[in-house]
Amino acid sequence: MSARNVIQFLRIVATRPDVLQDLRTKAKEAVLRAAAEEFRLPFSGQDFDSVVWALEVYLAKKRREDFDAHFELWHTMWGQYYLEYVASDLMASFQEADIEAVIAAQPA
Repeated sequence: MSARNVIQFLRIVATRPDVLQDLRTKAKEAVLRAAAEEFRLPFSGQDFDSVVWALEVYLAKKRREDFDAHFELWHTMWGQYYLEYVASDLMASFQEADIEAVIAAQPA
């Protein structure tokens, strides 16, 4: 459930410029609180990190790139806030089947 909440929250952030604008500079704890309280999508910081890491690893494999310091997607992150990069660039790189594969691989 938590992995799905992370994904759903990232989708909201990606499609709601007002939400992204408000949250992109906030501390992680404030972002987690907003997800739980404003959007009723609770998840922990560890859940967020695990899902985002899994998405990045999955994408590297899909692109047949090494997931290291030279991973091409890192270049898109420069000049952006981390939440902006995750919601906009990372999430836009996936089709629904990819998302489902990542969710299925997450611990219950």
